[in-house]
Amino acid sequence: ASQEKYTGDAFVDGTAAMAVVGPWAIATYKGKGDWGVVPVPTSSGKDPSEIHTFSDAKNVAMYSACKNRGTAGDVLKFATSKEQDGKFLAATGQMPLRKDVASTYADYFAKNPDYKTFADQASRTVEVPNVPNSITIWQTFRDAYSKSVIFGQEDTGSALDGAAQKVDQLAKQS
Repeated sequence: ASQEKYTGDAFVDGTAAMAVVGPWAIATYKGKGDWGVVPVPTSSGKDPSEIHTFSDAKNVAMYSACKNRGTAGDVLKFATSKEQDGKFLAATGQMPLRKDVASTYADYFAKNPDYKTFADQASRTVEVPNVPNSITIWQTFRDAYSKSVIFGQEDTGSALDGAAQKVDQLAKQS
């Protein structure tokens, strides 16, 4: 187990200039200084409307062995209805998995503008692909990112280029 005791937020505490977060961080940042939400820039300057990102879906499902499929189906329809998704958004600030979040809940985002950038991105999310070697692929990227960006132990370009080559090799092994 980690011996770390720090339970704060480096951005809120003023020791980090920025943070890459999701809508869950807004409650932490409210009232803690002058901050804003913007899409993560790309090296090519691609417009945010052309960028897709991985979702963090919270899914519901029905088991194939379910004995009361009709009732279970009705519960699923109710739980994921426009009205219930709106209640979920209002209660949690988390984006319902809908392509039309920003327009469907425009009133919510008018009253809570800090969440609007996340709502705009919600229509451009994709699931994390499940591919062979995916754990090793993600760890290869994490290691290169940590070593170069976080700890400054290696040139970022070299570290990420090296990681990209390793990831390409891992992805070809299927």
